[in-house]
Amino acid sequence: MSPGLLPLLATCFCLEVFDGHLGAQAASVLDADQTLIWGPGLETNIVLPARFFYIQAVDSSGTNLTASPGEKTFEVKMKSAVEQFPRIWVQVLDRLDGSFLVRYRMYATYTDLQIHILHKEKHVGKSPYTLKGRIALKNFQGSLEV
Repeated sequence: MSPGLLPLLATCFCLEVFDGHLGAQAASVLDADQTLIWGPGLETNIVLPARFFYIQAVDSSGTNLTASPGEKTFEVKMKSAVEQFPRIWVQVLDRLDGSFLVRYRMYATYTDLQIHILHKEKHVGKSPYTLKGRIALKNFQGSLEV
């Protein structure tokens, strides 16, 4: 094998393996303002044992991301106007397709609950979302706590 052929083969191999993948990832910069958020967990009068909503990551050109931007991309914080530390369990699940499922469960009844969705300390979409009024808690027997 000629000594000049080895670097050429190595270059071709690298181009084949990394063809477009690094450039596509670098071009897909998440845009917090254009990111979409929706679901029943953003509605006050929906009563579920665990509420949920979705986050769809969108880039600066307005295109939905179709690969995961990373497991810790979004942070979700719950704030109550009445309690400093609300008892709410929150889980952000990366669906590995550019979207996230956010589940939360309240362990008390709250009034005017705020949902803050953040990416790098910046609010995402129309965050913060406010669930106005009294947010009813569904207990284990299926009845509403009032």
